[in-house]
Amino acid sequence: MNQFTNHYLQLPNHLYRNVDPEPLWDAHLLHYNQTLAQEIGIALTSEEVAQLTSGQALPAEFAPLAQKYTGHQFGYYNPDLGDGRGLLLGQVLHQNQSWDLHLKGAGQTPFSRRGDGRAVLRSAVREYLIGEALHYLNVPSTRCLSLSHCPETVYREKIETRASYIRVAKTHIRFGHFEWLAEINDRDSFRQLADYVIAQIYPHLSEHHEAQRYAQLFQEICGKTAQMIAKWQAVGFCHGVMNTDNMSIAGETFDFGPYAFLDDFKIHYICNQSDSEGRYAYSQQPNIGLWNCQVLGQAFLLLLDSTQVQQGLDHFVTTYNQHYLALMGAKFGLQTVHTDDRDFIAQSLILMDKSQLDFHHFFKKLALLESDQEAQWQQFIGDSKAWRDWQTQYLARTASQERIQRQQQIQQHTADFVLRNHIAQEIIQQCEKGNAELLSQAMQWLQTPHQPAPELAENYAHFLQAPTATQKGIALSCSS
Repeated sequence: MNQFTNHYLQLPNHLYRNVDPEPLWDAHLLHYNQTLAQEIGIALTSEEVAQLTSGQALPAEFAPLAQKYTGHQFGYYNPDLGDGRGLLLGQVLHQNQSWDLHLKGAGQTPFSRRGDGRAVLRSAVREYLIGEALHYLNVPSTRCLSLSHCPETVYREKIETRASYIRVAKTHIRFGHFEWLAEINDRDSFRQLADYVIAQIYPHLSEHHEAQRYAQLFQEICGKTAQMIAKWQAVGFCHGVMNTDNMSIAGETFDFGPYAFLDDFKIHYICNQSDSEGRYAYSQQPNIGLWNCQVLGQAFLLLLDSTQVQQGLDHFVTTYNQHYLALMGAKFGLQTVHTDDRDFIAQSLILMDKSQLDFHHFFKKLALLESDQEAQWQQFIGDSKAWRDWQTQYLARTASQERIQRQQQIQQHTADFVLRNHIAQEIIQQCEKGNAELLSQAMQWLQTPHQPAPELAENYAHFLQAPTATQKGIALSCSS
């Protein structure tokens, strides 16, 4: 039985506006993520999900609302933000866990800022896919429950058809919610929001005395954010728009736009063509994560002192460094990692950048070193003295390990099926033609990224191969 509610209504009403969705009457259900539905305890028929996703009919327990928040966008504070095309419908309760259900493309809200409040199919499919991709790569992420498509059109960079979809998240509270309350110096509401976050996301903190509870909350948010970004770096994921209004206080990857997985490894790769200065480049993601936590820390000064804020920021740095080293060490097949391995990993990535080697295929080929397929590794690195010297150093570093264990560890941390941008684009093109079969297949394939399904290897072998020159490094705009 579905247990729906909307406990966000507990919060002060200036944090939201009640808004009903504008239905998409001609929409049809393109996909229903029944795997996710089962995980979070939703038992709805396809027809019920179709009506929900198009905004035509909502369960009585839902109370759709648009949230108010602000944020720093490309480093500059914007006070005029809020849910401009999405509505928090409510939550589903399952096994002592609460999951937000958020309808994207729901129409205009008081925070639409002259926008039409609609989503387009292209961007909807991209978010639909990436949530599953990251989840099954063990990267914390929001996911999507369902996707509807409507033949009506809107204009972005070109004329595109409309879509709507339901995002599932632990919470939709962003860094920007706290920024706004700090900006208006509303200490009481700030405390209520912090208590709400503790109750819903970090309930173990409720045991702490009030003097420490909020300091621990800030530290938890910093730590979760650091872990998330360390995982981004390890899987070669670029978010593209790390504005503070796009940062979840639960440490989930949130608000997808021009994201990308790396193709050829470029340390300073920029996936957002609107990011002319490279603020959100791959190499900058850890620094921006810390910067965003510093902004959040400034807001938390309503409840904390500067020493407590600094402790949270120090926790970000320590947590990121520990997790990044462990994740990258495992990716290189190191069974144990030491502090000096950080330099080895950094130098390896610099060499990979100079050689313009595919990030994902590098590790796939590295797993073949000292095997009967080693020729593939040697062909991959080419006739390079730098790589021969690197190989000597690498084998010396791993000499105490069993070869088979090293190879298995690399394979366990290297995805064969990666949602590269050109793959997402091929799926989008099929959806635009009204064919959701490839989308449905991809949603299944993404569940086993380290063990490609037989039909994937048989029918879409090019999805497992390195991209061609024209497919590499596709940059997208924020409209994506």
